[in-house]
Amino acid sequence: MILFFILLLPLVSIITLSISKNINVIKFNPIITMGISLGIIIYFIFDQQIASNGNFDNLYINFYTLIPAFDVNMSFNIDRISILLLILSHLTIITAFFSTLNFKLISDSYEQNLIRHKQINILISLISIGINGLIISNNLFVFFLFYEIAAIPIFLMISTFGYNLKREVSGPFTAILKFFNVGSKEYGSYKITIYLFVASILIFFGLAILGISAGSFEIMNISNLDSYKINSNLVFWLLLIGFGTHSALWPFHTWAPDGHGTAPTAGSIIFAGILMKIGVIGFIKILIPLMNEITLDYSNLIITLASINIVYGAFTALRQDDLKYVAAYASLSHIGYIFLALMTNNKTGIDGAIFQIISHGLIICLLFFTVGVIYRIKGTRLISELNSMLDSSPILSSFFIFSAFASIGFPLTSGFVSEFMIINGIYKSFEPTNLGILLICIPTLGILLTTVYMFRAVKDCFITLANKIQQIIDMDKDEIIICFVLCFFILFIGLFPSIIQDILNESYKGLVMK
Repeated sequence: MILFFILLLPLVSIITLSISKNINVIKFNPIITMGISLGIIIYFIFDQQIASNGNFDNLYINFYTLIPAFDVNMSFNIDRISILLLILSHLTIITAFFSTLNFKLISDSYEQNLIRHKQINILISLISIGINGLIISNNLFVFFLFYEIAAIPIFLMISTFGYNLKREVSGPFTAILKFFNVGSKEYGSYKITIYLFVASILIFFGLAILGISAGSFEIMNISNLDSYKINSNLVFWLLLIGFGTHSALWPFHTWAPDGHGTAPTAGSIIFAGILMKIGVIGFIKILIPLMNEITLDYSNLIITLASINIVYGAFTALRQDDLKYVAAYASLSHIGYIFLALMTNNKTGIDGAIFQIISHGLIICLLFFTVGVIYRIKGTRLISELNSMLDSSPILSSFFIFSAFASIGFPLTSGFVSEFMIINGIYKSFEPTNLGILLICIPTLGILLTTVYMFRAVKDCFITLANKIQQIIDMDKDEIIICFVLCFFILFIGLFPSIIQDILNESYKGLVMK
């Protein structure tokens, strides 16, 4: 029943949006629908006593068989990790819907207002179906199907509702970059589409070879096979590059900043909150558990790429003047923590990776949401043009500052718990060796750099006094509500991490490489 509602409710919302001509229905129906779906998931957690060390392992349902010869089924499986990912997905999508309530229009026409709200909410609903479907999919074919449903609407969202930004272009490729109109929404939409399309092709061939060589496309069936049957270097590299690109793993990351920068606020929230986690989900559901031995062989490579992500993203964020690009490169940096933690190969580190997925998703949603409100109120996101916002927009400023502190891992926030577990996991895995010390220094350096660029933004935009008194303009009530919800979950995880650990239970075992 829970599977039925998770996938059906967004579809019902799309149908309602398509036929409705009432602006309030178009604005609030998707939020209510996703809220009901989230309530069902929370009820399921309590009903199955998942957070109380219950006996719940997983919920498997096979709706029907598509291709019997290859064991391709419309099958789904909810386990403990997917429950947490579903909660993150729902909170991310709800935040994205809230960001469209005050959508900036091209004209003041009621019809234009109606059409644009309808279009962007339908796109968000489609993405939610794709994300929820791939999270709970138990078949490689079904995983790829929902993967594409989640990725395809991105082009339409950026090209239709995105922003044109001023980007400084320099270096040996200046002429080429100017020719492609870097910073425009067209450039951003085509770049992200090309990157993700190529990645999807690699993933398609990787999953096809994996399923055919294993004799089944069912993930649970493949996991019971001997590892040597699927210990293929070709499949590993196809999936590593494909999933790595979708997660903006260095050096396949360059689509992410341009995608974030040119996307509407809702798009940035979805990209950073959950869509960039699609590749990580691929690692968790497919690459690590199904290709255990070969992933362990290349673990040092993944650790190296993840470490570059952390340092490169943080240093680049330091150089940005646009708050949205600061958040984009911060997101790029924090993705590295997840991959680094997944390679620790112990309970603490892997639990830290799951914590970081949830924590980063919530924090970056709050950060991008507040940046979107700043742009709506001030008409700019440039740090050099903003000042004294604690005086002119105290509530908005408070939420941004909270997200900044959570990003640096301030105690009692989810960021502190996840980063502490990751560093602890690294120590347990590598102990006080030279490599272990180096790997502990990398996330520590990332935390220090995050502190610098976040405090710089806070000081320049919110604390630095303006030369003249500014008009007080602050957040609307609906914006305050969703920010309070996100802050609640960020603090809840920080104060009661044991509840999340109880939900995870022994889920780490499938991600320990032997």
